[in-house]
Amino acid sequence: MSQPIRILFVDDEERILRSLALQFRRDYEVLTESDPRRALERLRHEPVQVIVSDQRMPQMSGAELLAQARELQPDAMRILLTGYSDLEAAIEALNDGGIFRYLTKPWDPQEMAFTLRQAAQIAQSQQQLPARATLPSAPQGLNVLLLDDAEETFDCVGAFCMTSGHRLLRAASLGEALQVLNSERVDLLVSDLRLAGEDTAPLLKSLAQAHPKLLSLVVTPFCDTQALLKLINEAQIFRYLPKPIRRGLFDKGLRAAAEQALIYRAQPQQVVTRLAEVPREQPERERVGSLLGMLGRLRERLSA
Repeated sequence: MSQPIRILFVDDEERILRSLALQFRRDYEVLTESDPRRALERLRHEPVQVIVSDQRMPQMSGAELLAQARELQPDAMRILLTGYSDLEAAIEALNDGGIFRYLTKPWDPQEMAFTLRQAAQIAQSQQQLPARATLPSAPQGLNVLLLDDAEETFDCVGAFCMTSGHRLLRAASLGEALQVLNSERVDLLVSDLRLAGEDTAPLLKSLAQAHPKLLSLVVTPFCDTQALLKLINEAQIFRYLPKPIRRGLFDKGLRAAAEQALIYRAQPQQVVTRLAEVPREQPERERVGSLLGMLGRLRERLSA
């Protein structure tokens, strides 16, 4: 029998903690902490499957807390809760904290319950598997697809592939990208949010549903906080890398993605902790549905 799911809520407002505990104590073992430092100390000694943290706390930000929590309990599902539209916090929580979802305050009780249920289901699946896989001893080349016409990005990704033994694929349009995805196994996707004048976000959201093991890194000068939050929740992007490119940050993101992709390769049954939300706006939902149809050969290959 699987262990009960333990959820740790961290917020400096006691009334919010009481409200969350009251709402979810029937379904989960609920822990609460109003001090993020005490929360981290607790995580050093107690296993927790889901962590939900507020962003703005006086002692430490939620993004900082989740980044440190990731080091202590890497398999815990991490959710950031905030009432502010904070681009830097969202980027930090994604890149350093590896968050599963970004929820806004005041939260919708049904949305919160649904998100926690998804996180709990993934956590239960993780409990049923053997210990985390180590990297394969023999190097295995990955296929990296680049959707960016900027030469600086091409140079960075090309150098990474050359030194790491990976294969670089490139598409100049969404049509070409669909052809590559339907014909080649792709492990990593590096994409701007615009390619040949087209919006790539619907493709990223489609791939999160069709191929959740494909890790997407977005590299873009685009700085719309709400759009980024949608990419976190609806495309489950692995990293957000701003332009102009900072080489150290870029290489770090590529290495982290490659390491995770190699783990998926070494242990195919590894639980995938990416579970994308379906877009809420009808036009975007229809566009994603259309692209999912165009990715038919990819889905057939993955299900074979």
